[in-house]
Amino acid sequence: MPQSITTDTPKRPDGQQSVFQLRTAPLPLVRIGIVGLGERGQKAVERFLEIEHAEITALCDVSEERLQSVMQKITQHPTPFPHHQDLCRCNDLDLVYICTDWASHVPIALEAMNCGKHVAIEVPAAMTLADCWALVDTAERTQRHCTMLENCCYDSRHLSVMEAVRKGDFGTVVHVEGAYIHPIGDRWTPWRIEANQQLRGDLYPTHGMGPACQLLDIHRTDRLETLVSMDTNAFQRDDFRNGDHTTTLMRTRNGKTILLQHNVVNPHEYTRRYHVVGTRQSIESSDSTPHDLMSQRMDSRLVECLHRGLPLDIDVYDLAEWCAVSELSRISIENGSQPVAFPDFTRS
Repeated sequence: MPQSITTDTPKRPDGQQSVFQLRTAPLPLVRIGIVGLGERGQKAVERFLEIEHAEITALCDVSEERLQSVMQKITQHPTPFPHHQDLCRCNDLDLVYICTDWASHVPIALEAMNCGKHVAIEVPAAMTLADCWALVDTAERTQRHCTMLENCCYDSRHLSVMEAVRKGDFGTVVHVEGAYIHPIGDRWTPWRIEANQQLRGDLYPTHGMGPACQLLDIHRTDRLETLVSMDTNAFQRDDFRNGDHTTTLMRTRNGKTILLQHNVVNPHEYTRRYHVVGTRQSIESSDSTPHDLMSQRMDSRLVECLHRGLPLDIDVYDLAEWCAVSELSRISIENGSQPVAFPDFTRS
């Protein structure tokens, strides 16, 4: 096998501490500010209104009409903000919940953490290695939680398999597969089109990557080491630089593998291709849980952890590892599918 292309792992600044298993002071009431009130943001508003120990205290959207429309539906009287910078500086706030377009995720999250707030970011939280490192560095410097809203980690089948793996029913898990195969159809947004026109690689890896890394206990008892990726030509849309179908294979330090696939253009039923191979048993499963239920579980668990002062299920290192696949897969593809070394975001 050819030598892996290396990626930088910068030294942790002097005096800066890891946020692995970070615990912060319990919050009697988790005060939440939601930035971005499109479909995802409005559904988040509805969910938080039903979650104990949570209160929406601030809302932000670039559309004044949309902002006022959502405000009228909430009896908690949150403060409206036209600009995310003002929301982040608000004192009556613990968590900034980011539901904007991909390109604005990182700037908003950095602003929020620098203002002393915890952050939760819609997927994908970051698109580049530089942005992954910026989130890691800022979380460590501010000692704030920075999590990604990967609701597929709360799928019923995944939760049951995780419990069986903990009990030893699968023996040693040696291989996991995941995917995001989901034709976008007529739901393309300008920023998503632009990403596929300009970039190659797996641009939406976290639905498959999150469950796989949880099953393999990544950056707990194992770590990602090498990635190889290849893609097809862009057959479906001649304005795309990104291929129709991208396949990525990863290997861990302990000799286990992850297979990831991405396709948003060719006719196909939606699937995340959940496949877990162990030394005692294996399972291949179709998707089993409605999107809204996974999100409800995700938000309830996030509030529970902040309320009780517990480490979050998905930390900033998970976020960085799962999102890094986008740029690492591009690097591999553009270098003839050469292996690429994973950065060690934990710097362990």
